[in-house]
Amino acid sequence: MARKVRQSPEELLRKVFPPMLATLAGVVPADESNWTYELKYDGFRAVSAISQGKIAIWSRNELDLAARFPSIATAVQRIKVGEAVIDGEIVALDAEGTPRFQLLQQGKREVLIVFDLLWLDGRDTRELAYEERRELLEALLRRPPAGVRLAERVAPPGKEALDRAAAAGYEGLIAKLKGSRYDGRRSKEWLKIKARNEQELAIVGYNPSSHSSKELGSLLLAVSDGHELQFAGKVGTGFSARLRRELKDALDRDVVEKPALRDAPRIREATWVKPRLVAQVHFTEWTEDGKLRHPSFLGLRPDKTPMECFRERPANPPAEAESMKKPATKSSKAPAKKPALKTAKVAPGAGNKAVMTQKTSTLKTALKVPARKKAGAPAIVLTTPDRLLYPRDGITKQDVADYLAAVSDPLLSALHDRPLTLEHWNQGIDKPSWFHQNLDKTAESWLTRIETPTRTSNRTISHLVVDRPESLLWLAQRSVLTIHMWSSRGDDLESPDWIVFDLDPAKGKGIEQAIAAALVMRRLLEHLELPSIPKTSGKRGIHLFLPLKRGYTHEEAADFACTLSAAVAKEVPDVTMERSLASRRGRLYLDCMQNGYGKTIVAPYSPRAIDGAPVSAPLRWDEVTKKLDPLKFTIKTMPKRLDKVGDLFAPALKGGVTLPSLK
Repeated sequence: MARKVRQSPEELLRKVFPPMLATLAGVVPADESNWTYELKYDGFRAVSAISQGKIAIWSRNELDLAARFPSIATAVQRIKVGEAVIDGEIVALDAEGTPRFQLLQQGKREVLIVFDLLWLDGRDTRELAYEERRELLEALLRRPPAGVRLAERVAPPGKEALDRAAAAGYEGLIAKLKGSRYDGRRSKEWLKIKARNEQELAIVGYNPSSHSSKELGSLLLAVSDGHELQFAGKVGTGFSARLRRELKDALDRDVVEKPALRDAPRIREATWVKPRLVAQVHFTEWTEDGKLRHPSFLGLRPDKTPMECFRERPANPPAEAESMKKPATKSSKAPAKKPALKTAKVAPGAGNKAVMTQKTSTLKTALKVPARKKAGAPAIVLTTPDRLLYPRDGITKQDVADYLAAVSDPLLSALHDRPLTLEHWNQGIDKPSWFHQNLDKTAESWLTRIETPTRTSNRTISHLVVDRPESLLWLAQRSVLTIHMWSSRGDDLESPDWIVFDLDPAKGKGIEQAIAAALVMRRLLEHLELPSIPKTSGKRGIHLFLPLKRGYTHEEAADFACTLSAAVAKEVPDVTMERSLASRRGRLYLDCMQNGYGKTIVAPYSPRAIDGAPVSAPLRWDEVTKKLDPLKFTIKTMPKRLDKVGDLFAPALKGGVTLPSLK
């Protein structure tokens, strides 16, 4: 009886991760009879799972590549198999059919080159010998769909094979030990032998252009030692004028005063930035002092993080005695491997080609899947329930707890699986508040947490997740009045659920300034056939939400938001995108950068710490008029409003859209 396929493609990938990695070797192995050679392809590593007609494609860091490469996803889905996991490389071909890393940035002529089979119809094939896996793979892809190809094998001797690969424009060879099994680690049983030198490097700054203030002249680069970054030189060639502008715009968002480098050089005209982007660079050799010689920029590596940019040093191929290992067998015992870190998967938006071509905004950091604790919650005792939190309104801690209980259904729906930043007023709104985002290890074990990696260091932050009524009571007990939420969830921290526009009136101005801009933004979104959901900030501002189809990154969301915000600022003289208070000059601040990774927005139904205890209130568009009074939505009035109008924020949580091109 045929085995019934039940596993999802994501479950299959979790079973076989991490993928096997090759060790850089300076020369071909001496014992060539024990090795076989394949061409080395210059692209994005992609492990694909097929199950029940569904597919998932992950990078080596478990970033979701399916939406980033929709043509590849379609091709993989056409492979005729019940259940399989294949390992390969996504490449882009030039007119001669040769892979070119630079072309991956353009989304043209993309092909998946497949070189290994990890799972087939219920069987873990990683313990099989390389030759057996290759034979099964060739049978599976006897008639591959368009967009899928088998990795080409190259006949020995290795030196001649390397010369042929170089002449054909390939990066080099992968030597694979005959009889070896697939092991989820970096192994000397796979060797990468390069015909030309390429390296991933962290971008830590730039030098200005000598002829245009809108462009950069060169990128300042660094490599990692696992703990710190070390300067590795600069690259000033390989850029178009457009790319020089785009990179400068992207890097200008991350400017810092001091370089994040060990023993940073003194470069008079350098602009230093937080390490966020990774460059792929071709070069001739390393100098004696650890700098690149004759580098040329190839493109950005959104599948790599700065701290993964280790300087590759060739290792000697294993000695003949070492390489003559006992071949792998058909044993049912799965290969031993280190437990993989479960990570959140990132799917960039496929719909907005204009955004997708913004190469400077494609960084997708590999993120740990939230470690969650889901123990039963104890009964929460509200101490000092009579403590006045809003003295002039007579509103107590008990009143706040009662309000949170009354709005728990829509509030928990909005907060589901989101990292939160909390604002406490332990002594009431007349006393200083304090922000809280990193849960102490001694905090109650029943609380659900999400471990969110930072982008500026190797540390993570343990965020609270409010996922039950007891968690809301826990907030009330600690006098949390304002709840700030991420736009993404723990299952995919890099993929926001919405684009948000934060309309913040100038000091001394009322909500009418935000209303005028909100109506212009609504008309613009309607012209693009895009929905929008308004809510008050709880004070004088308005937040507009555009629900997104899953798959866009925070960078893509911010790019789209900023493009539309600039259009509104151009049409409405009373609107600015200037961050500086002094530069706003009484104009409304339209903030598009609240869409960045880790940025937060006040949650719907969250109280605000001002007199009257107003809350952030979702609205109907017919309420967004000059008569709108944001202070009438309070912890006293919102429960009745919910009974009357329902959860007006619900549309922001479903029915996400694909972004149109803004070309």
